[in-house]
Amino acid sequence: MSILFAKNQLLDKAEDARSFKRWLYVSLVRLAFRNNFANITVNLAAGFGFVLIIWPSEEMSESFLAQWLVALSVLSLARLTHSFFVIKRLRDEPDITQAQLRPHLFLYAAGLLTAAGLWGIITASTVLAGNEESRHAALVIIPALAAGATGILASQRMIGRIYISVMLLQGSLALALAREPEHLMAVLGVIFTIVMLIAHRNNHQVLRQSFELQFRNNDLVEKLEAERSLLENLNATLEARVRQRTAELKELAAQDPLTRVLNRSGLMQWCAEQEESVSASAGFAAIFIDLDRFKQINDGLGHTVGDIVLAEVARRLNRALGPHGALGRWGGDEFVAIVRTPQERPEDWSCTLVDRMRAAVEEPIGVAGRQLQVGFSAGVAATGSDRLRVTDAIHCADLAAGDAKRKGRGVTQIYRKTLLAEQERNLALVQALKQAIANREFSVVFQPVVQAGTHAVHSHEVLLRWNNPDYGLVSPDEFIPIAEDTGEIVTIGAFVLDTALREIARTADPEGPRRLAVNVSLRQLIAPGFFEVVRSMLERHQARPEDLVLEVTESIFDTRRQSIIKAVLLELHLYGVEIHIDDFGTGYSSLSRLHEMPVQALKIDRSFVQALDSHGHAIIEGTALIARKLGIAIVAEGVETAQQVAQLEALGIDYLQGYFFGRPSPSLARPPQSKSA
Repeated sequence: MSILFAKNQLLDKAEDARSFKRWLYVSLVRLAFRNNFANITVNLAAGFGFVLIIWPSEEMSESFLAQWLVALSVLSLARLTHSFFVIKRLRDEPDITQAQLRPHLFLYAAGLLTAAGLWGIITASTVLAGNEESRHAALVIIPALAAGATGILASQRMIGRIYISVMLLQGSLALALAREPEHLMAVLGVIFTIVMLIAHRNNHQVLRQSFELQFRNNDLVEKLEAERSLLENLNATLEARVRQRTAELKELAAQDPLTRVLNRSGLMQWCAEQEESVSASAGFAAIFIDLDRFKQINDGLGHTVGDIVLAEVARRLNRALGPHGALGRWGGDEFVAIVRTPQERPEDWSCTLVDRMRAAVEEPIGVAGRQLQVGFSAGVAATGSDRLRVTDAIHCADLAAGDAKRKGRGVTQIYRKTLLAEQERNLALVQALKQAIANREFSVVFQPVVQAGTHAVHSHEVLLRWNNPDYGLVSPDEFIPIAEDTGEIVTIGAFVLDTALREIARTADPEGPRRLAVNVSLRQLIAPGFFEVVRSMLERHQARPEDLVLEVTESIFDTRRQSIIKAVLLELHLYGVEIHIDDFGTGYSSLSRLHEMPVQALKIDRSFVQALDSHGHAIIEGTALIARKLGIAIVAEGVETAQQVAQLEALGIDYLQGYFFGRPSPSLARPPQSKSA
């Protein structure tokens, strides 16, 4: 009896395997013909677009292009007609066999490969003809069509691989055989072909697994319904298996495929499930984590390495989080953790947890033969303090994380109510800033810079003021960073320079100091044509290059843009414009690198002048000593008292600036020539 039962089981399994094979074949063919409409439509649209791009063409006759387009259109119409026919037959004949479908699949493959052949003809013609515009168009469209085929043709493994190979390799061959061969591009085409084939294989495997899971679930449901009344125990088992499969599918839908943590939808679903317990207690907090400078890893080492790092960071965050809550990838290089907190001091408890998570993430990550270190900025918002919903807490934590980044990155910021108001104000200022010049809301003022010892006016620093009708006087400390972030600083900087030069040409004392010191941001400095802008403004206002000082910050020592910065500064220096470094000592550690740039003076930051009686004295003394060795002058700003004047002059400072000698004024009136120290 047992032998007969085993034999029956084997027969059932064999029949199931055959049924699945037939069902899978028909399902893949059905999907192939459904997706064929998209393939045909994209091919036809790309063909018309390509011809419009290169029409008219001196290298290819209009008749050739027209014939090619007609051939593509006729082929597309035939393929569409065939696809409609097959889809209708599949709908009308549920029991259609593999043998009946094979001729249709053969015609499907023939149409697909004929289309690839047509693209091969036009690609070879454009590449071999040597027309750069048409060549570039072909080299954009062909890879795009092939890349799209990795998904559209995923149901047909062999046909898809042949189509992708034909589409891409014929382009590489044409590049290699062109009158001006591009062997590197040809090799890259081969590499791209391999990548696309791998992507197509993976898509095919995922599709087969999906169909297999669907078939098995359908099979389970059918067996469950057929045997419900006779096999109660088996019924319970099958129901459990269905629930398990459903849970697995739900988990996959809620999971980020790269990091294996919850995705945004999954995290929001988790929050919705927890909403009842959240409303009943104050024991939840949102932690928003934003990786610092992660774009540099993607740009410098590639997205493949970046993906590996992201997955490892997620694993470490999840491990450090432990059983306290749920972690989700919010998007890009951002993560959100929803954690259960104690009733007392939930923010402090969350910050301690963030410290553990940061320590775990900052451990070196070995990848691609390198040891990489990653940090993050974090924002924390607890639900207890203001009875926030979890979803609101995530938004508040996001605002706090943004504030943490603005404060220098690598820190944790607890949400404050004022952050939302600040965010709204910043957004309003961004919009107002775009119209400030046109609305004549900007003005400039001048503050004298005097010679040490004689206290005679040497120059004037130009300072920008913004008087907005809605917000009144807006501090430069508030609107300059916004202008930097949005790029408006380039336009604003040009306005300041033009306005200052116009004012000095109109009101300056011919026998008095005409030199102006104008602040220049790094964005302005590296903007195309900056030197030409400066020269044209000087010429327009009949000012000499030596009348102008450009004050830059220590960001000029940023190694990522060294070549551009050096070239622009050297050009300005040779033209006669002086270069000073503003706020020296607060940015890069650049004393050892001063010789690399054409710098004539350093402006000591006011914070060191205010600390002359403590650490400021030693810092200024050391800076002055090195600067004198290099032949660089020293300017001290923020001078407010006679005692500071005496101390700075004793240290050998060359120039002084501050309220002691004059406040910023809209005019260039000269202050007294000397002041008693």
